[in-house]
Amino acid sequence: IADGCMLEGEVEDSVLFRQVTIAPGAKVENCIIMNDCVVGEGAELKCVILDKDVVVRPGAKLIGTPNNPIIVKRGEIV
Repeated sequence: IADGCMLEGEVEDSVLFRQVTIAPGAKVENCIIMNDCVVGEGAELKCVILDKDVVVRPGAKLIGTPNNPIIVKRGEIV
C-alpha cells in the first residue's frame, strides 16, 4: 500500500499504488489497483487489475479468477 491511500473498506492480498481510495464497506481481494483509483462504497473486487484513474461505482461487483483477471482500462467508470 503506497503513500496517500485512504482505506476505509477491507483490503486483502492486494497491491495499491498512490492516492487510491477504498470506501467504507468495499472489499478488495487479490487485486492490483494503480494510481488515483476510487472504489465505491460496498463494491466487491476479486482478481481485478485497475489502471490509473478508474472509478468503481458503489455496489459494483467485479469478480475474476487468478488465471483470468478482470482488467479495466485507464479512466474507465464501472
